[in-house]
Amino acid sequence: MEALITDYNCGLAEAGCAPGSGFYALKVTLKRDISAVLPYLNAVFENTRYDHDNHILICDMNNRGYAFRSLDIRVSGIVDVSDVPQVAKEVVDRVNEVWRERDRITPSYQERKLPTVIDIYQLLPKTNCKQCGCLTCLAFAAELRTDPALLTQCPPLWESEYARNREELEALFSPGEVSQPSA
Repeated sequence: MEALITDYNCGLAEAGCAPGSGFYALKVTLKRDISAVLPYLNAVFENTRYDHDNHILICDMNNRGYAFRSLDIRVSGIVDVSDVPQVAKEVVDRVNEVWRERDRITPSYQERKLPTVIDIYQLLPKTNCKQCGCLTCLAFAAELRTDPALLTQCPPLWESEYARNREELEALFSPGEVSQPSA
């Protein structure tokens, strides 16, 4: 069977909320719409958040966050920029593999919509302390929306004063997406 993704470009950007942190995000820009494969990826990957209407699938694999959209794939957690070509090839190969096997996969349209940035922001401490690397808590909320593992980057949330807020934030995301930061 034909591969779904045959032509793409890669780009690299610093993590939006933490410039200078040494963490990067890979953006794979696609020449062909991959919306049709998203329900199959949703069926195959674990702990996904899928929004069928807006054509977005979010998941975590191999200590990286992935966001699949119609015309791009984004991968967070790139530390070594020399890994970019290999990471891009791996994610493209995985999408193409699922596409080729789609006749053997029951697509999953089960949706788990992402919380809104405002829903997340309302539960943050709103101190704008910048300890997470973002200039504001609102900017951090936007980053958290697609990468819940970043929650550990907010030290105030781990104080007893904000324990309930943290529990509510964790409940917005899939189990296992957030773990307590190491000391």
